[in-house]
Amino acid sequence: MKARFNIIKKAPIWIAISIILFLASIFFFFSNARYSEEFTGWISLWIDKILDNQKEQESLKQYLLGHQYKDLRVSLETIENTTTFKINTKVDTDEKVAELSDEIKQYLLENNLISSTDEIIEQTITWPSVGSYMQKSAITALIVWVIFIVIYMLFSFSAIRNYVSPSILWLVVAITMIFDVAIPAWAYGVWMWLNNTIQIDSIFIIAILTIMGYWINDTIIIFDRVRENLQNKWTWKDVIYWRVFEDSIWQTMKRSVWTSFSTLLIVIAMFVFGTGIMKHFAFTIWVGIISATFASIFIATSLVYILLGKYKKEKGKF
Repeated sequence: MKARFNIIKKAPIWIAISIILFLASIFFFFSNARYSEEFTGWISLWIDKILDNQKEQESLKQYLLGHQYKDLRVSLETIENTTTFKINTKVDTDEKVAELSDEIKQYLLENNLISSTDEIIEQTITWPSVGSYMQKSAITALIVWVIFIVIYMLFSFSAIRNYVSPSILWLVVAITMIFDVAIPAWAYGVWMWLNNTIQIDSIFIIAILTIMGYWINDTIIIFDRVRENLQNKWTWKDVIYWRVFEDSIWQTMKRSVWTSFSTLLIVIAMFVFGTGIMKHFAFTIWVGIISATFASIFIATSLVYILLGKYKKEKGKF
């Protein structure tokens, strides 16, 4: 595929854009982060009574706010002759969730909604330790993934270590991976800002891990083409790095764009016609596909080129 413009020549521009987008992503995501009950702990209980849901919902919320609970989400739902209370708030320990459970029961007694705790038909509690376990599992999966990628790149690209150090390649993989995750996180943060029902949950974590796998596939293909071009077309004395990297990007461009486009169509269809967690998953994935394609084409190889110190040396050869 013939290059219409020089991507490597504009390497500093792509890096500057990625830094700006990354900083914006961090701000939007963490300023709007709202965690689901999987990570914060929550309580549901059922009583055999029909209540004025809107009135009791606001009353219970004010009661718990008065007991120093923050970021509360309280909902009541009546089904047949029973009312379900659902309370979600940020708590740090399992003991704190137990205290919250006692506070809710005390509220029901004080307001004569029940005469004794025996009238509570059922109670379900999700403990914060569950969320902690999920977070640790996600981090462990990420660490294992990075280790395997490092091992693969150290061995797979050892043949061109005289031209490009494999350590630089896996360092670039790590850096651009952070960018690739940050962009869908930013979009999710904006969605949480616009819609207070959207939360960070296990589906979001799964989507992020999926994006990472999708992105590394695109990036490795470009790096593989760099390796092939260095091995087959050049010798150490006359290698022109910008040309090798530029050719490698454009030789794989068509494949990268069309693969991303075809996948994007499916994911957008899932988002448009899906509901619930499928919609949340599809939203994160389609933003991730776009950021992954941009990162693999414009950022990864450009960053390798700059870290090799070739941009200033070859500037006059563009």
